[in-house]
Amino acid sequence: MKKWMRTAAYGLLMVMAVGSVGGKAYPVMAQKKEAAAGRYMENEISLPETGCVSVEDICFLEDGTFRAVYRDQDALLKIADSRDKGKTWTDPRDLHTELFPGEKMKEPVSAALCSDGGIFSLWYGEDQKQKEAMAYYLSADGEKREIPLIEYAGNGMEIYDAAFTASGSVILMGKDAIYEISAKDGSLLRTYEKGNTILDFGVAGNRLVVFVNDTIHYYDTETGEPLTDEPVLTEELGLKKDQSEPKTASSHSVVMTESDEEGILYVDRGGMYLYYPGGTMVEQLFEGQETSVGLPETGLMDVETDEEGRVYLAASDVSSEKSEGKIYCYQFDGEAPVAETELEIYTLLMDPYIEQAAVMFQKEHPEIRIEIQEGMTGKDGVTATDAIKNLNTEIMAGEGPDVMILDGLLEEDYIEKGILEDISGIVESAGILENIRDVYTGEDGGVYRMPLRFGIPVIAGKAEDVDMADDLTSLKDMVKKHKADFSSGFFSAYKAAVPQIFLTSLFELSSPSWMKKDGRVDEEKVREFLELTYEIYHADKEYEGYMEDTSDSEEKNTWWYEKNRRQEASPAMDLLLMRAEKQLFSYGYLFSLDHVFLMNSVETENPEFTHRLFNGQEKNCFAPELILGISAAAREKEAAQMFVEFLFSEEQQKNGKEAGFPVRKSVYESDEYWELGREGSFESASSATYNGEMTEIIDVLHSSDSQLKEIRELGKTLTTPVGRNRVLLDAVKKAGVPYLKNETDLDQAVRETISQVNLYLSE
Repeated sequence: MKKWMRTAAYGLLMVMAVGSVGGKAYPVMAQKKEAAAGRYMENEISLPETGCVSVEDICFLEDGTFRAVYRDQDALLKIADSRDKGKTWTDPRDLHTELFPGEKMKEPVSAALCSDGGIFSLWYGEDQKQKEAMAYYLSADGEKREIPLIEYAGNGMEIYDAAFTASGSVILMGKDAIYEISAKDGSLLRTYEKGNTILDFGVAGNRLVVFVNDTIHYYDTETGEPLTDEPVLTEELGLKKDQSEPKTASSHSVVMTESDEEGILYVDRGGMYLYYPGGTMVEQLFEGQETSVGLPETGLMDVETDEEGRVYLAASDVSSEKSEGKIYCYQFDGEAPVAETELEIYTLLMDPYIEQAAVMFQKEHPEIRIEIQEGMTGKDGVTATDAIKNLNTEIMAGEGPDVMILDGLLEEDYIEKGILEDISGIVESAGILENIRDVYTGEDGGVYRMPLRFGIPVIAGKAEDVDMADDLTSLKDMVKKHKADFSSGFFSAYKAAVPQIFLTSLFELSSPSWMKKDGRVDEEKVREFLELTYEIYHADKEYEGYMEDTSDSEEKNTWWYEKNRRQEASPAMDLLLMRAEKQLFSYGYLFSLDHVFLMNSVETENPEFTHRLFNGQEKNCFAPELILGISAAAREKEAAQMFVEFLFSEEQQKNGKEAGFPVRKSVYESDEYWELGREGSFESASSATYNGEMTEIIDVLHSSDSQLKEIRELGKTLTTPVGRNRVLLDAVKKAGVPYLKNETDLDQAVRETISQVNLYLSE
């Protein structure tokens, strides 16, 4: 099966999440947070066959049989039953074969299970030009009925998911309505929220929960009448939905079921919760970070309970490296120890790799609970500079974190003031690449911070252009050479479309050259940077009819870029648009083998394209990612050291291939990591969407050994970390964006940049 990797322009891709339904209602055990012992334990249940790419739904039938509907390794919908709750399974049934015997293959969209043995499924027809959705109900005795979606949902293409109620009716989620239909004859029973934007829904027994616009509504599906508002649950679900974004259109932000006839049991990234209608609180049964629920790549599909209080979660691993179905079972163990040590970690921006690592660490060390503090959430107007000031205040008051992710923070200041612990022993044991280890080793031999991973900056394009662009000055000359070629359909580079993003991308590769030995900023270097970026920025924006982006859109796109740095700062989007002849050149950081595969595939397809190391005002740079430091005043120093050692361990350095290249030498130099010997094998199909237009799909193939070794060797030669100081970056953006927009002049932009930095330092 092909793995589709579709890259979308900043903010242009809306991901839809849908809920799911439960079957019978059984009580579950509540966990008291103050208890000295007792917590839910997670066990993974075996699947009906190997290679399952997702588990779509699970259900307990009326006779106690546990049923699962899943996609196999070829993405075919299969159904299997278990009489022993997942220990053994019956031979799987092919749903397509049962519904469409002898017919051409149709594309499965989703499937839902009912406790009476019925199965509802959505399909797309084989006509790729005029797609039409079809819906079928398959009864327990094998009777097949087509559901006439066209009567109320047009061609059905805007029906996203389905779920059964406890009474056996089917809930369909549409773009601007929720439909309740009869499974017996497909007739429309009720329509909910017609004309409103449906964001999500869930079913718990006969209670329908609809996320609509900016609130949540509740309905009784037996009568169709609205239920009394649940302000406590609405507030909690609303908050959790903000914090638990779905990873793909086929995974859910919240899944729920009915518990002991009245309660609503639900799961989101934050954990598992229990709520009783009319109640004054939502009880958390376990935290997501204690289990696989908290892993960023876990896509939630469905949740069910059994008569013994166990909870079953259907999930899918939706990481870009693979797609894999999962079923987890959670059972309360009154003797299991609970965490007695709380380890505090600070990060300016939440990172999925650290979230994942924290969950995995806690599964190995249940005695330690990790609390991650995010300095800049984007919800309260706090800037990076504000967040750093707040952190500094906490540190000075002796209330700082135990471990710090130093990306964007003032590393040198913290070292100079004795805030960071020497971690040279951990670094020596890990065996870090020499070129990176040496950069972070001080004159006293101490190592006070070290990145977990790193990226390699590259520029790609036609050889004549790439060879010319050796630094920021020559990049400016190269872009201006093509000034007459630019138009609304052909621009210099995608990242140059938004001034804040453009300045950020070039700031990182230039600012290391700005710092004087006395710690002050070189004003002339700042002047040169702003002058050069101005010329590059305007080179492709002087054609007739050019219009600037709106400031509101710029802010949203900039936040998206920052929150998804390793996706957006990579050259992936640029490579695809360059291939489509929409832009002149591509630049960004290679953070993963997928980026290397895409770049090499574009170059192999068009031999005119090549690449080289990308330089700004500084040369020979690498992008340090997830720079770790332990506070010298850490309250839980032993736990902090254990966590940092865990992150640099061989196993963890092999994980998270999307987070950057590993710094542990034994992993980085291994042929296993670079996947040598697989030249030409299919990796993915990739395309880009820009201004509503999708580029032609490219088959991304595995790179040759020589291509992979070239990048591997390049990474071992880099000796200068890019600049990530957010105080300086914020100052550059605050003064530089108006300058790029011709709202101020160069002298004023330079003065304001230096003034902002000096103001921070004086405080």
